[in-house]
This record gives sequence, C-alpha cells and structure tokens, in this order.
Amino acid sequence: MIEEASGGSGEAFGRCFGSGLGHVEAESLDQAARSFQAAAAIRPEHPVVWFVLGTVLRGLGRLDRAAPALRAAHRLRPDDADTLFQYASLLIERRLSGEAVAPLLRLVALRPDYPEAAFTLGNALMAVDEPERAEAAYRLAVLLEPGAAAANNNRGAAILSQGRPEEAAVSYRRAVHIEPASPEHHKNLGVSLLTAGNFEDGAPEYEWRSRQAVWQWNRERPATPLWDGGPLEGKTILVHFEQGLGDTVQFIRYMAVLKAMGARTVFECQPPLKRLLAGVPGIDALVAHGEPLPEADCLLPLMSLPHRCRTTAATIPCGVPYLRADPDRVAFWRRRIAEAGRPGDLRVGIQWRAAGTDRSIPLERFARLAHLSGVRLFSLQKADGPGRWERPDDPPGIVSLPDRDGKGEDEGFVDTAAIIESMDLIVACDSVVGHIAGAMGRPVFLALPWLGDWRWMRLPDRTPWYPATRLFRMTRRNDWDGVMARIAAEITAKAARRAVGTP
Repeated sequence: MIEEASGGSGEAFGRCFGSGLGHVEAESLDQAARSFQAAAAIRPEHPVVWFVLGTVLRGLGRLDRAAPALRAAHRLRPDDADTLFQYASLLIERRLSGEAVAPLLRLVALRPDYPEAAFTLGNALMAVDEPERAEAAYRLAVLLEPGAAAANNNRGAAILSQGRPEEAAVSYRRAVHIEPASPEHHKNLGVSLLTAGNFEDGAPEYEWRSRQAVWQWNRERPATPLWDGGPLEGKTILVHFEQGLGDTVQFIRYMAVLKAMGARTVFECQPPLKRLLAGVPGIDALVAHGEPLPEADCLLPLMSLPHRCRTTAATIPCGVPYLRADPDRVAFWRRRIAEAGRPGDLRVGIQWRAAGTDRSIPLERFARLAHLSGVRLFSLQKADGPGRWERPDDPPGIVSLPDRDGKGEDEGFVDTAAIIESMDLIVACDSVVGHIAGAMGRPVFLALPWLGDWRWMRLPDRTPWYPATRLFRMTRRNDWDGVMARIAAEITAKAARRAVGTP
C-alpha cells in the first residue's frame, strides 16, 4: 500500500510539473503557476518546484505570492546560485533591500565570478544607504565585466554619495564611453562635474537631461526653436520653469542677463509663484502655467540658462536682492510678530520640510534652537494644501503665526516673503523658503544633507548664489544633530552680540 501511494504521488507530481513546464513554453504563465502550485502541494520538500513556482509568479507580477515560494526554495536549497539571485531580486522589487543583502553576500561568496550578483548587491547596499560597501560591490562588477555601462554608472553614484565628485566623474565618463547615447549617463556625469564646480564641462553634460523620458520639453510649442546662446537683440525669448519652486526662485535671476542682451523676455512660472515673482528685474511678461503664452522667437527651459549664458563658478550672476517683499504685507506681519514675540529677542524663522525626504529636517531637531536664551522661533513651514500652513503639533518655543492662510496658494508665498523680511535670521532646509530668503538678501543658515545638491558645489560654508547665506553641511551621514549643534552655536553668538549692541 505504501509503495502504491508513493508511486501514485510521484506520477501525479511528474504530471503537474511537466504540465507546468509545457505551459511556460507556451507562455501561459497563469496555467503554469496553477500546475506548479499543485506539484508543490504533492512534493513540498522539492526545492525546484518552489523555485519555478516563485519565478513564474514573479514574472506575473504577483510578488506577494512569489515571496513564500522563493523563500521555501531558499530554505530547501540555501546555496543554489539561481535561487539566491531570484530571491534577492524579488526582495529588492518588494523594497526590502535590507533583507536582500545577506543572500546576495552569500551568492557573491559562492560565485565571485558572477557580475550581475555583484551589481545587484551594490544596488541593494545603495538602497540601504551604505555607499562605501556598494562601491566595493560595483568595483567587483566592473572588474568582472568592464564593458558594463550600468555598473560603471552606479559605481559613480556610490562614489558621489561619499562626497567625491571628481572621482565619480571618472566612472561616469566610462559609462558614457561605453553607451554614448545614454542621457542618464551624460546627465549623471554633468551633476558630478557641476558638484565639483566644473561648470564648463558639467553644464553641457547636464543638458542631456532633456533627452530623458521624464522630461517633455517643448511639447506645447514644438515649432519654436530652442535658444542656442546666440544674439538676442530684438528677439522675444520664452523661458519656462522646469523643476521645483526653489529652482525657479534661484535661476530666475538669469532673466536680467537675457534682458541685458537686448531680448524681450517672457517667463512662464508655476502659478503659486506668480505674485512673488512679479517684481523680478528683467522680465517683460510673466505668465503662469496654464495661461495663454505670447509668441516667441525662441525658448529655453530655465535650468539650461547657465549653460547657454556660459556661466562658470566664478561668473554666477548675483544681483541679490532680486526679490522684494510687499511693503504692506511686511507692515502687517511686523505688527503680528511683535505681538507674538518678546521684545529684544532674536527673531528666527524656521522651515524644516522639503519635497525630498533626504533634505527634510525632523522637527524635533529644532528643540536645541527653541531653548536658546534670547531667541524666538517662528514657523515658516507651508503645508501641502493650497493656502495652508503647517502648525507643529507640539511646538515648544516655536510660534505658529495666526491668519497666515491667505486667499490662495499664491498669497502664501507673498506672506512668506513678508515674514522673512520681518525676521533677523532664517534657518531652513534646502527648499523654496531658503531660496526666497536668499534671493531677498536676508541672512540665512541653510542646513544641507550629506550629499547636497550640485548647485551648492563643495564650497565649505558660503555660496556665490546668495551672499548672505551660510551653508551648514553634514560632516557625517544622517547627522542632523551635528548640523543643528553648529547652527545653535552660531545663533547663540549672534544673540549675544545683539544683546550688547554689536553687529
């Protein structure tokens, strides 16, 4: 009886497994998955059936169902290279990169000649913010397959994440040499060169971003040519915003450069910024996105202007201040701030949240500043909803000013500028508030993450973009406490000087 049952189950397993393979060959993956599931129910101790079941389910995009199948295959056959790779790749797809590191390390140890394993290990380590170990993994991948553009590109990313842009450029150049038509590799090379302060070589490479699928420039006016940097006397140029609100505030200074070249200038901005930008020098016509655009002889995305204007790190146009607050709103907010503050205190406006999570500062890190003697903190944090302002839930020492909602999102930034004008100092993360304050020429302490954006280059604490802005960079990754400690020391000194009447 036992032998009959064993033989019968073996035959049934063979039929189900063979049927599954036939469905795979016929590209009928749904039916293949059902066959392999039946085979696994008959022989749950068989690692191969769990492996093929997990692989088929992964191919169908059913990651949650693929996970237990590949986990079972890994448990039954822990040192099988294919299983380790499929299981780790699935974990990465499910955004569980930290869990993928161990099987990938085991795979690389078993198969040090497997370039894709080393490459995938590098990706997993980058996802968990370990660029030093990722660099070593990518180095192995490049050693095994020198002609792999992706491995060279990603090695550049790991090096750049450690704050070595010149070395990163070497890897990016190799990726460009291998795949010269890749916009991604060129753009990354441009970012590394710009971060190093090499505008001459970096700006042309950064232009390749326009060829990436994410960008859709010129879609509304395909017949209007891009400005090539030639003469503009007597011509109308349309410049349109490209990326975030802060980018617009920073680079709109170039409109005055175009005006000085004899152009009639039109700028298309994001709607929330229209009122704030109304007085920027060099703009003949300011149009919000969605409004009718006038005819133009040529156009250009805003962040291509440094390249077309042949900017170098030494010739960044300043002209600060080029943003000014509305006098009536300033008078209004100065009264409100006087009511909410304490006479003689140093008024510090703070802003902690940016669109990129790596640039945002946890609000609790400002507690160190809130307890400083002779200092009063005022929230400048704007929430996501139109015209709304974020109020800290538990703001020890942080004043959330009333009546800041305004009549719409655009008025919020008009009020932001007025409040900034009423402050003695702004402490902000890398976001639109810091850019507005910098463009107004107000004193700013700008808190930067470990890997700051290329525009801040590698200058230690000053930036040619905003003369009154001081940069406070992380000296170690994820160390906002260290940044805020240095800012607190500077504010303490500033408050002490104020108390004795010295600048």
